[in-house]
Amino acid sequence: MKKENQTIVISGYAAISPVGLDAGQTCASIRAGITRFAEHAYYECEGADPEWDEEEPLTASAVPSIDPFVDGPERLFQLVIPALGQLLSATKLKRKEIEAGGFLLALPQADAIIESWSLRDAFFPELFKRTAMSPFKINKVDQSGHTGVFRMIQEAVQLLLSRQVSFCIVGGADSYLMEERLAYLDRSWRIKSTKAIDGFIPGEAVTLLLLERPEEVRHNRRPTLATISNCGFGQEPQPVHSDRNSTGTGLGEAIQKALHPMGADTAIDWVMCDLNGESYRGFEWGLVQTRLKSFFPGIKNLSHPADTIGDVGAATGGLLVACAVHAFQRGYHISDKALLWTASDDGLRAALCIHNGKNENQEVV
Repeated sequence: MKKENQTIVISGYAAISPVGLDAGQTCASIRAGITRFAEHAYYECEGADPEWDEEEPLTASAVPSIDPFVDGPERLFQLVIPALGQLLSATKLKRKEIEAGGFLLALPQADAIIESWSLRDAFFPELFKRTAMSPFKINKVDQSGHTGVFRMIQEAVQLLLSRQVSFCIVGGADSYLMEERLAYLDRSWRIKSTKAIDGFIPGEAVTLLLLERPEEVRHNRRPTLATISNCGFGQEPQPVHSDRNSTGTGLGEAIQKALHPMGADTAIDWVMCDLNGESYRGFEWGLVQTRLKSFFPGIKNLSHPADTIGDVGAATGGLLVACAVHAFQRGYHISDKALLWTASDDGLRAALCIHNGKNENQEVV
């Protein structure tokens, strides 16, 4: 049995999405199935034959507080800055504490467009300049895509357990609603349109989580909203760009690793994931359920926020955690444990198990 000092607690969270300008509104709207799909202000998808076919309006899911004409990295700042303000306010995290903490942030996966923005080196300095905040003790950007938040959670757990930091803010921010990025995805037949009915609806969102050790939570009189159980990772040899169906091996490996501490006879009732309408992902999940059927004898609740807000890329993992935490808080969870999984375009797969923070003596990696 693991000791309390090996437990990592989620003690605060903030989120902004197309269906909510704070975490409560976002999670409640997603649960209610509220959508905000609408024609994009200016972008139109190319036809199957750009020379002959007419363009058609893009269906997208945008955060209403951001001007649709704001482009490039600026959209990310307009997501992260208000969310950071919400988190600091809700958790009463003081500016003088910043230098003892970490800020680990997942940003858009580095593709042909994103790479030129140099987010890894430029994002945090500009963020601290705009917010007049001092740098955290440890600042790090991850650009592995959908799996980014779970990778940062794993790193935050190790930083906290080794006492290198007193707290960690972990989160993800992403937006597909940038002209060059939309054009790149459109040419790749990834976004949903008449020519690409197997595509996804592009969205945008940000989620930030506060992770702490239990003694810090008690000292600062913050709530124990949930506990981190275990992360697992795997690599899919046939990613979405390979033009071949997934083998399911990477996702299966990630889920098995995430559930391993609970034993081979663990039954999972509640799954949240990043299925986004692409058949590639649906096929992969079907394979995994078949191979790991002992873990999934009868899933009572399978949810995927992309149904209501579109695909939100690197923000997905944090949003899944936020929705699970909100369910624990409000009491509509069907189980005291939730399995969350995500899949990046380059083949990396990640899974995370979190538990209801109201349970005592919950063991955590």
